[in-house]
Amino acid sequence: MENLNRFIESIKRIFSYKRTKLTLYMAAVLWLAVVMQAAMNRMFYDNLKIAQAFVSTNTENMVSTLEIAAEYKKDFLSEEDKKQLIIKIADTIGLKVDKEITVIHEDARSEYSFGKKAKNANTMLKVISLATETDSAIKMKHYIIIRLSISNGIRSMDSFKEKLDKLLARLGTDNKQVTLQYEGTMKGALTLKEKEQIANELVLELKGRTALTHDEGDIYTVYAYTGLLDEYIMSAGMKINIQVAFSYDEQEDKTTVYLATPIINTSW
Repeated sequence: MENLNRFIESIKRIFSYKRTKLTLYMAAVLWLAVVMQAAMNRMFYDNLKIAQAFVSTNTENMVSTLEIAAEYKKDFLSEEDKKQLIIKIADTIGLKVDKEITVIHEDARSEYSFGKKAKNANTMLKVISLATETDSAIKMKHYIIIRLSISNGIRSMDSFKEKLDKLLARLGTDNKQVTLQYEGTMKGALTLKEKEQIANELVLELKGRTALTHDEGDIYTVYAYTGLLDEYIMSAGMKINIQVAFSYDEQEDKTTVYLATPIINTSW
C-alpha cells in the first residue's frame, strides 16, 4: 500500500510538471502572437494616422504620393530579369503591364521603365542599372524605383505601401528609402496665423514636436519629429521625419498644403 501511494504521488508530480511546461509554452506562444500583432497594428496605425491627420485639414483635390527607392542585391540581371521584375511589382499593386517596357541605354547606365496614367492614379516603375569599375573589374548595381500617386481615396495608399514593403523584403532589397506625401488645396491665401494653426494641429495629431520653421511669405514650412515613425533624417543635428508646407499660387488664388514623411522630395 505504501509503495502504491508513493507511485501515485510520483505520477501526480510528473503530471503537474508536464502541465506546468505546457502552460508556460502556451503562454509564450500567446505572448509572441500578441507582440507580433501589436507590431503589425502599429505599422498599420502609423501609416493610417498620417492619412487621417491630413484628411482633418479638409483640403480639396487630395493627392497621396508614395515613392520608394531600393537597391536590388543581385550582381547580374538579364534584360528579361529586369522586365519580369517590373511585371512582378506591377502585379503586386494590381497594375497590368499592357504595353512594351521602355528600355534606355546610356554608357554605363541602363533604365527599364513602365508608366501608366489613369483617371485617379499615376504610376511609374523603374529598374536602373549602373556599372562601376572597382579594382579593374566591372560591378553592376541595380536599383528599383517605384512612384505611385493616387487622387481622392488617399487612405488606399496604406494598403499599396504594405504590399510593396512585403514584396521588396522578399526580393532581398537593401538601403530602402520611402517617402510618403499628401497634398490638397484651399481657396485663397492663408494668413500666417492660419498656416501656423494647421501645421501645429498636424504635428500634434502625429504626436510630434516642431524642430524648425521657415517663412518666406507665399511659402511656409515646418519640420518636425515624431516617435510614431522609425525613419528619420538628420538636419542641423536634429531628427526630422515630418514636413508640413504651404505654397500659394497667385494666378489660381489657391494654397496647396503638403504633409510628407520624412520630407517632401518633389518640387513645390
